[in-house]
Amino acid sequence: MNPRARRPNSHTQPTAAAPSVSQRAAAERALRHAHSVFPLPTPPAVEWKRYPVTAGRAYPMENRICLSALLLTSEERVRETFLHEYAHLVVYHRFGRKPRPHGEEWKRVMTALGVSPERTHNYAPLPTPKPRRTLIYRCARCGEEIPRVRPLKRGRAYYHVKCGGSVRLNRRLQ
Repeated sequence: MNPRARRPNSHTQPTAAAPSVSQRAAAERALRHAHSVFPLPTPPAVEWKRYPVTAGRAYPMENRICLSALLLTSEERVRETFLHEYAHLVVYHRFGRKPRPHGEEWKRVMTALGVSPERTHNYAPLPTPKPRRTLIYRCARCGEEIPRVRPLKRGRAYYHVKCGGSVRLNRRLQ
């Protein structure tokens, strides 16, 4: 693999995550229940992602549901979120693209599935990552401070873009 290849951005393109056995089983049970109430032409594909904030997403045109393996820590959360996303697929297949995402049609489908038509969750957010140390470099000519997260490579000369002065490490911030 090319070492310079871009890695997925965790906020826009979460990588696949391995769900626990109980998460997978809860999603399967929810799928069987939902499909018995509102059968779709083909059951949706279920993918597990590392979404840090979003519990789930429905992709109606692809007939696909993505669930967060990080946020859905209980079987009840998996069930509610799966049925929420499945309701979006049902609305799309029955009514097309016209209805609002959480409109009356969606609320009726949610109620028929036996779930409260809630739009958002209130799951505890994941702990935020520790902030990275900041390195402060200083221009020898003009004195401007230049913050960086990654250190400059050793054995090379760096010059300030604005004035041409040499740049040296001044201090590290925690």
